[in-house]
Amino acid sequence: MMMWMITRQVCLIVFVLSALVANAQQITGSGRHASILCVDGAVFSWGENYDGLLGDGTMTPSQEAVRSKVPPSTRLIGRHDGVMAIDVDGRVYTWGGITGNQFGMPSWSITEPLPLQVPYLAGVRTAVTGSRIVVYLSIDGRVFVSGVNSRAQYGNGTTTRLDSGCSLVPIDSVVSVFCDLATVFAARADGSVWAWGSNQENQIDSSTNLYYDKPRKMFQTPGVALTLGTSSGFMNVFGSMRVVTVDGDVWVWGQNDKNQLGVSDMKRVKVPTKITLPGKVIAITGGLYHTVVLLENGTVWTWGDNGFGQLGNPYYNNTAEPVKAIGLANVVAIGSGSFSSYAIMRDGTLHGWGDNTYRQLNRDDAPRQYTAVPLPVPCGLVSGVAVDGQKTTTQSSPSPVIDILTVPIVEGTTRVEIFSIEGRTVNVVQPSFTDSMVRFDLSSESPGLYTIVRTRGNVVTTELVIKYSSRRW
Repeated sequence: MMMWMITRQVCLIVFVLSALVANAQQITGSGRHASILCVDGAVFSWGENYDGLLGDGTMTPSQEAVRSKVPPSTRLIGRHDGVMAIDVDGRVYTWGGITGNQFGMPSWSITEPLPLQVPYLAGVRTAVTGSRIVVYLSIDGRVFVSGVNSRAQYGNGTTTRLDSGCSLVPIDSVVSVFCDLATVFAARADGSVWAWGSNQENQIDSSTNLYYDKPRKMFQTPGVALTLGTSSGFMNVFGSMRVVTVDGDVWVWGQNDKNQLGVSDMKRVKVPTKITLPGKVIAITGGLYHTVVLLENGTVWTWGDNGFGQLGNPYYNNTAEPVKAIGLANVVAIGSGSFSSYAIMRDGTLHGWGDNTYRQLNRDDAPRQYTAVPLPVPCGLVSGVAVDGQKTTTQSSPSPVIDILTVPIVEGTTRVEIFSIEGRTVNVVQPSFTDSMVRFDLSSESPGLYTIVRTRGNVVTTELVIKYSSRRW
């Protein structure tokens, strides 16, 4: 029994780190609702519920957050007309609209108001969707695809579709996946970016090939930290792709008709292009026609269309130049809907701005919010210290972390570890019985996200912290 507990603890740590590497969002949405992932793994949703978007088994809309009936999760992914969640064992659940048997489950209805488990996969790190396809990334770096295959989205050398289940793509060592409508992209551990599927709009290269039926290398980076494409599930015409490197730089290509890629005077960016930003990017998200990034100093910057106020800055309409979202600091996580944006603060508060047509932001009748407004928080969003199953309000300090991180601990804590976003062990401390806190010197570490893991008996608790640069923009 003790061996099982130890193994379970290790698995929990692995999944926490995997979520960070895959740019886990704690809040996401569609054009009509929002869903949020709590620190205890619960999912709450609010807004329109016509397609079963809230995952509570009904189609009744709610301005109040309702508990989605999904097992405790470690990852939440928005789709165009639904939501996906991944539990601690890497099992995939989904609810809302189902398009074209994209999950390889022909018995499923086109609308599923209760979360359903994808039965043929486990050990999944993350998943993304395109048009009638789902792309799964396993924790061991393999890629699977379900749904249509008319443009060789399976990457297996055929265009034959499976009615049930999924197909293994002949590529390995993948750390992130993203896609547009019918093209799949994969970033490998060596920093290379590969693609297969449709090339109709030269998403992959400038040739006249309509599609590629096997993975093809596109370009090389020093290492990929984060990715974003139509993989957020928002259906634009052909997709807008973004890659964040380990250096915090952003490379973009694809559809840019409303400046969502941050490149001026270009409706379509045909080759990966580096854009200029005011700092290192540590998180990225986006909606239908806008992009949101979190910088290492805890500020949020946006660009693209601002028709609903989704940029969080009323002084701009449609801009390729990054603009600072007004009134936000000490942000630790960001999320988005089709025309809305969200930020979670270091103190656990939640803010949102943009489209409020279906009360995704608040009960105000105003259909748009051009600057961030505080939103009700249905649960804990930032981890604290667990004491006998109860969460305290004590958190690591200072906030933000610059050089020295102080981690409070409770009696009985036997081990405290800190990991980088890449999963590298930064330090391990075994506190004495009388210690009430431990300190980590992060002065030699790069700005970014770090995970604190505390072990106390058979209980493992985690906390996400952010190290900011001493330089402020």
